[in-house]
Amino acid sequence: MIQNIHLSLRWFLLLVISSPLSMVMAEVPALTPEPQSAPWAQSWWMPRHEEILTALKQNKGKVNLLFIGDSITHSWETKGKQVWDEFYGKRNAFNLGFSGDRTEQVLWRLQHGEVDGLSPKLVVMMIGTNNTGHRQDPAKETTAGIAAILAELKTRLPKAKVLLLAIFPRGATKTEPLRQLNAEINGKLESLADNQRVYFLDINSIFLEKDGTLPRTIMPDRLHPDAQGYRMWARAMESTIRELLGEKPILSTPRIIPIWPNAVPDETCSEEESTVSRGKVTRISNVSVPTLLLYTPDKGKKAKPTVLILPGGGYSILAIDLEGTEIAAWLNSIGYAAVVLKYRVPRNRDGALQDAQRAMGLLRHHAKEWGIDPDHIGVLGFSAGGHLAARLSNHYTERTYTGQDDADKQSCRPDFTVLVYPAYLGTEDSVLTSDISVSGQTPPAFIVQTQDDRRHVSSSTAYYLALSKAKVQAELHLYPTGGHGYGLRPSPYPVTQWPDLCEVWLGRLK
Repeated sequence: MIQNIHLSLRWFLLLVISSPLSMVMAEVPALTPEPQSAPWAQSWWMPRHEEILTALKQNKGKVNLLFIGDSITHSWETKGKQVWDEFYGKRNAFNLGFSGDRTEQVLWRLQHGEVDGLSPKLVVMMIGTNNTGHRQDPAKETTAGIAAILAELKTRLPKAKVLLLAIFPRGATKTEPLRQLNAEINGKLESLADNQRVYFLDINSIFLEKDGTLPRTIMPDRLHPDAQGYRMWARAMESTIRELLGEKPILSTPRIIPIWPNAVPDETCSEEESTVSRGKVTRISNVSVPTLLLYTPDKGKKAKPTVLILPGGGYSILAIDLEGTEIAAWLNSIGYAAVVLKYRVPRNRDGALQDAQRAMGLLRHHAKEWGIDPDHIGVLGFSAGGHLAARLSNHYTERTYTGQDDADKQSCRPDFTVLVYPAYLGTEDSVLTSDISVSGQTPPAFIVQTQDDRRHVSSSTAYYLALSKAKVQAELHLYPTGGHGYGLRPSPYPVTQWPDLCEVWLGRLK
């Protein structure tokens, strides 16, 4: 199971395996199973252990998802309770987090009945930050303790998969010694995963600002998440947990619909379409055959309100996951049908507008067939896709191409518009560019922007001011920090709460 381990760690683990157990335990506290003996834990630690044994006797065969850890896991029961109920309440989850525990306490608890008789599908485990904070154990010793826990779980829960989490960051900055020690441990933990029984997941970046600062707004004591931090944690794990539990994916396989019945008008791109993952974003380039990716939520037979999603990418590529499919999954989760438009790139703004107009007409023309409410179809665009969404929202009186069929007789005006860090809409003085002409018939808009996205902040303010002058309903949510290109992905910046605000706004439009 353990492959490609750093040489010093490999030597240490071999020592653990080959040496007499008593000698190893005497030398390595992280490997010596023992109950918590700290004075502050005397009144509650062993009673909690006994209560858990009693509760587990009543839950044998029922626990499907098991959490193991220290105070960070324990606090799902307090600071994270609302999030726990929302994400894990229906999954038969059980919490084996104990405040103050190190690896040796987890080993003792496993050896004294805490998983006996259970058969969970998945164990989520994070342990080790108290080895760091209480004793500053060397990284190789903490890692060996975690490896021993994994071996214990393999013996006692042979059918369970384990999601091993990187130890959360601690301390204010990336230069903090304890932060660095946790990072060193995390660098070794990945090699403990075999991706068959044990899987490793590092979500730490979501808690950190761009300079590595761990903000008190997420972890007030620079160690334990607050309620918002628990929500970020749950969201960051959700797709992995679904996959490991064998649940239905958040997003179903889409219906793929070419939008042009014959030749694509005015198309000049001769390069072959390609998809490349760069960093954490999947990019599609050289789109010459535009398509719709239709995702419909699995909730009832009533026609769904629908959102046409326009990913960004500077009109050069499409950030198809970050600003496309991930957005569709969120919209499906709140009851909306979602349609990702693969519009023409690169460098074809007029072709992209033709694609967006055609897409909106198709959605209304096939509304009954596709389960769509034709009177509640909006558009949501990011960056360059935000520019395209604004153009679509103001260029709807006539098509910019020769009509193809009855779909082009339908209105291509969106019923509402959502713009997230839109580009190319305004001058430095927050005046709309000449290709956008707002009127009293422009759809209502919800706009998200940060001040530190300096190249684009004037686009949002220009569009909002123009809507306000035309007496069109609009919300502008302007945050100080967060940058550009965050999509829905969690971060410590308040701007990433925009989907919750947008959901409320969408609900008021119904």
